[in-house]
Amino acid sequence: MHVSWRSRRSEVLEDRVRVLEDRVTAVTEAARVLAHGLEDLPADEPGGKQAADAARLAHNLLLAAGPTAGQPGQHAGT
Repeated sequence: MHVSWRSRRSEVLEDRVRVLEDRVTAVTEAARVLAHGLEDLPADEPGGKQAADAARLAHNLLLAAGPTAGQPGQHAGT
């Protein structure tokens, strides 16, 4: 079966959009976790355990989303 240049380009574009959607979802979830970790903190305890735990979880969510630009396994422009 012959795959035309246009259909291959369309597949690549669809893959890139899917990756972008997954990363936006990860960033959204990380922001939600951070916001939740920072709400209702006692005024006398800035940066307490709750905030640190939220930051750690948010970081892990972003790591799980995959490599960022400039890391191995990334194509230029993604």
